[in-house]
Amino acid sequence: MTAKISFLPQSPRSVLNVYAYLLSPKSRFLEPSPDYESISLEPDSYYLSESDYHSLRTKLFATESLVLRTLSFNTHVSLPHHLALTYLQTLGVLPSAPTATSKALAQRTLAHLNTALLSPQLFYLTHQPPALAVAAIYLATRELGVKLTGREWWEVYDVDREELGFLVVGMGSIRAWVEEERAKWADRSCPLNVEEVEHELSRPGVEE
Repeated sequence: MTAKISFLPQSPRSVLNVYAYLLSPKSRFLEPSPDYESISLEPDSYYLSESDYHSLRTKLFATESLVLRTLSFNTHVSLPHHLALTYLQTLGVLPSAPTATSKALAQRTLAHLNTALLSPQLFYLTHQPPALAVAAIYLATRELGVKLTGREWWEVYDVDREELGFLVVGMGSIRAWVEEERAKWADRSCPLNVEEVEHELSRPGVEE
């Protein structure tokens, strides 16, 4: 569903091709290499035949229908990304003619928002988009040394100091948590299908 409503909609075949690659032995899903030219791809390991494609497409559409019925077809989601960019503009640090600093600030802000999706504290479920946007801007400006006008500018967006502090500390600690998880999964692959997820959940101590 996300692929359908994204800025660049993708076909079911594209979605299934990506998933087939992620399940292939040569997948770099867990450890993407910065040097993409060094990755040795073997198309035969993730090639989808026509029969496999049509079978998986039927399952994909059935799953999509199940998810939509479960959500009562309510797919509206409020995200903080656009708010963050708007806030940066109103704060005067993202001009209509972007500079190198303003571009870096916007990119760092959005990076913090994307990273927050990984948080075990589920920030996107426990806090409103304006608070998330403000926290990401606060972190980005502090890291890049950009000073904002106004001593307590976050109050303009109905975010108090206590909530801001909690989110800033939480977002700032995600990197350490990610590194810990990376080390935990270093010797095994991430479960990508029902059988693998059920097997992972059956391991002692996983549900604790």
